[in-house]
Amino acid sequence: MSFDSLALHLVTDELRHTILNGTIRHIEQLDPHSIVLKISQSTTTRFLFISTHSIHARAHLIERPPKGQPRSHFADFLMKHVMRGEIRVLEQIGLDRVLKLTIAPKSDILDTSPKSIIAEFMGKHSNIILIDEANGNILESLKHVDETMSRYREVLPGVTYTPPPQQDKWHPLKLDRDTFVSLVEHREVGWRFLFNNIDGLSPTLAKEIIARAGDPATPVDLWEAYQQIVACFQPAHTYPQVLIEADDSVEQPQSEDSVKSHAQLHENDKVVAVSALKLAQFPNTESRFFETMSEALSAYYDAVTRDEAVKSERNALCQVLDKMRAVLDRKQVLLRQDLENAEHAEDYRIKGELLTANLHQVQRGQTVIEVQNYYSSDLSALSIELDPQLSPSDNAQQYFKRYTKAKRGISVIHRLITDNEAEQEVLQAYASEVEHAKGLKELRAIQSEFLKKGWIKPKKQRSKQNEAAGAFRKYTSPDGFQIYVGRNSKENDLLLRRIASSRDMWLHAKQIHGSHVIIRNPENKPGIPMPTLLKAAQIAAFFSKAQHSSYVPVDYTWFRYVVKPKGTAPGFVHYTHEKTLYVEPSV
Repeated sequence: MSFDSLALHLVTDELRHTILNGTIRHIEQLDPHSIVLKISQSTTTRFLFISTHSIHARAHLIERPPKGQPRSHFADFLMKHVMRGEIRVLEQIGLDRVLKLTIAPKSDILDTSPKSIIAEFMGKHSNIILIDEANGNILESLKHVDETMSRYREVLPGVTYTPPPQQDKWHPLKLDRDTFVSLVEHREVGWRFLFNNIDGLSPTLAKEIIARAGDPATPVDLWEAYQQIVACFQPAHTYPQVLIEADDSVEQPQSEDSVKSHAQLHENDKVVAVSALKLAQFPNTESRFFETMSEALSAYYDAVTRDEAVKSERNALCQVLDKMRAVLDRKQVLLRQDLENAEHAEDYRIKGELLTANLHQVQRGQTVIEVQNYYSSDLSALSIELDPQLSPSDNAQQYFKRYTKAKRGISVIHRLITDNEAEQEVLQAYASEVEHAKGLKELRAIQSEFLKKGWIKPKKQRSKQNEAAGAFRKYTSPDGFQIYVGRNSKENDLLLRRIASSRDMWLHAKQIHGSHVIIRNPENKPGIPMPTLLKAAQIAAFFSKAQHSSYVPVDYTWFRYVVKPKGTAPGFVHYTHEKTLYVEPSV
């Protein structure tokens, strides 16, 4: 089961009992699509994991996340607005896959209006959005969505938050028996029909209703199966579990009532689904039961992540073997050709001996002589090419030298062919090891052997200086605005395409090559204070070709008036509505 409405419903209930009224102490961004909130209460500290992964989007409590995560703009922005804030409301919006945390900011900041973190789990459209509850405007989001990406709604700083589009479906908890029966009778009901007409049902839950109803199923059969699924929306009726491929050699508990304990998945367990109930649609599975839905989700997705890592590592090693196999195959073809050529050595010996036997017929300067071939059964004539610069005797010796060299080459080529065949057998043995390796540990041991053989080049370790160079230059203005500066044409282009929004201010040295500068304006203020404009203009002047000038003209305009024509070089733009400041370069 994916992270659907039922899973979110159960996680939300769990969070109300664990982190509601807790204080946000820290926020980290683990990767481009995941954040972790550290939440403290009087005696406990918990970690809420939220992911917008296109396939594995979800939210649940986890153990302590890994330390040493790099700084990120989004996490820093969230920290600025909700750090030390208290989670006052925690809710699932209807039966949508939308989780909302309403946070009361700390009392010692100027802006004390409540903020909300809204996590939308919608496949590739998943997002994490920070909302100002005072006016409903978006302050920032993990993913920016403009009008070119969505015709329904924009998700940009300063825009009023619009919930995801609602679908006209039946509410599962308000659907009575008569209505349900009238909905499904006289129809050929499949899981898609249930999924398309009843809110909160994922494909997995819809398929489960069909599986439990049996075949053929009457409307009453479907209703009874449906009731079993709906009952799981009550946490007391659920058994969080991870389904794994069945292993007949391991005895499993028979009673669900006796297994709500701390379960653990093993490295070799093949996970099939995570669910709040036993899924009849997967008959050849066993269940590992957990106390909470968060624990089950953590275990399941840890296993999925591990399996994906194993698959990725296995594929990478197979690609190395395929590449080496292709090299050896090409080498074998060439060696066979060399062997075929070397096997003409006997022709050189015969020509040398026939020439020696007929030296008296050869005159210096001849280019060819025709002699009777005593080694042929029919004593046919044989033409022998001569070097006119050599004597008859030297021509004969030249053929004997070719014979000796070719004869010696045959033994070398045979040895090389044998060595090459041995290498191919080694590759086949490694291919078998890679195919049957059970986990990352074994695969990485094989990878280490490939490194020693030189089949894989070691990855270059990036220095801290190089890692720092991968981020934009960032400054804070006297008024608290964030100023972003591109380091090169690639970063300038990235700044324009991915970071800047229409409400931000853009600056660039006037008609002078230099960096693009953006003043972030997530709260959609109508104007940028002059101290901030002057600071950003000085930075734009400093990172331009006019860095050493006394005064530099710097244009500034709202980013909505900056256009990048199609097909132009990175960082090249047209802009209008600009004004100009004359400033001294400085950072």
